Amino acid sequence: MLNSFFIPVLLLSAASCDDGKIYEDAPDIPASGMTVKVSGTVAGIDSWTGDYSVCVAGFGDSDFALISKPLTAIDDAGNINIEMSGVTQDVTSIEICALNRLRKRVVSFTSITPNQNADNTIDFNFSPIDAGMYSTIQGFFNSSCVQCHGGSNHAAAGLNLTSAESYRQLVGIASVKSPDLERITPGNASASLLWQTVAGDVSSSWAYNHRDLLPSAGADVMKSWIDGGARR
Repeated sequence: MLNSFFIPVLLLSAASCDDGKIYEDAPDIPASGMTVKVSGTVAGIDSWTGDYSVCVAGFGDSDFALISKPLTAIDDAGNINIEMSGVTQDVTSIEICALNRLRKRVVSFTSITPNQNADNTIDFNFSPIDAGMYSTIQGFFNSSCVQCHGGSNHAAAGLNLTSAESYRQLVGIASVKSPDLERITPGNASASLLWQTVAGDVSSSWAYNHRDLLPSAGADVMKSWIDGGARR
């Protein structure tokens, strides 16, 4: 009698363990996180001032890196081959970027969405990148300035800020607007009209007020670059 009762109970229990559906396994991320393997070529890493660093970094939903590691070239060609461990599931984007001292993103050069391999690694391979500090500033010029300064065959105030001309027309060159000032005085942002223009009210009486033309991070990078010697 006991056996006849016990067998149906076993069968019922076994059936309840399998509802016939097939579920996809969720990624098994270890507590220590995943490891991203970085491979590519980056130029200009050493051109940044001490306030910034070029890194591989993981981000969540803010501009502040959750995890980062400075890039170091393994040869004169700028080849990178490093690993960064501890990438948790909170990281939704992995980037090659410049960070300030607070680990806030200043500019992103390339990025991927984490795609975990079977061995808990992430491959991050990228094409050659120019991550130089002045190249980054040129990017700010391209997005905010060249429309009036050289991009349409017209250079307002005689200043061409396209990539082929900007450095030559800025560093150590007297301003047309204020001839007693240089557009950029290497080592002294406060004495440079370009910095005064984007960070102050110098241009308030001009045809266009340039204050806040650059994002705050861009203005900070420019000041640091000028104070650091305005190297190309």
